[in-house]
Amino acid sequence: MKCLEREKLFQLIHGMLEPQPAEEARAHLAACGECSRMAEEYQRLDAALDDWIAAEPSPWFDARLRARVASATARDSWFRLGRVRVLAAAVAAVVVILAVVVFHHQQVVENHHSVISQQQPNPAAAQPSEPTEALRQPVPPDEQLKMDENLSLLEDYDVVSNFDALSELPQAKDN
Repeated sequence: MKCLEREKLFQLIHGMLEPQPAEEARAHLAACGECSRMAEEYQRLDAALDDWIAAEPSPWFDARLRARVASATARDSWFRLGRVRVLAAAVAAVVVILAVVVFHHQQVVENHHSVISQQQPNPAAAQPSEPTEALRQPVPPDEQLKMDENLSLLEDYDVVSNFDALSELPQAKDN
């Protein structure tokens, strides 16, 4: 035997079931002691609620409620204004950061173009016979300064990607 669900039992007690399901539920209540106890508890609860009289609100209830709503609305409007200020400050910070990044990128591109236009291949330059000789020689200070100025050039991907260092190394002769 399957016991009634609480919802169906509630519907039976309050007369919300159709005639056929109501008859089946009443038959089950007659056979099941636990379901009949639950039905009695529902009926006692309904009787207690019928006898209950709700307390009347005090005469000042409306005035106090209106005052609370007004103060909460005023407080919320200040918070909303604060949120708008924080949002405006955040947007301004993002705009400033983007402007700095774009300006810096523009300077890097201009430096790149000026370095490329200044660099001209010098075929008369002597290449050392061995790479180790070039590594042992100290770099003059003015060339070191030129290398330091061109560091931004190394950040440019197009220049670095087209640079083939191995093609410029001297090749060993096969005997």
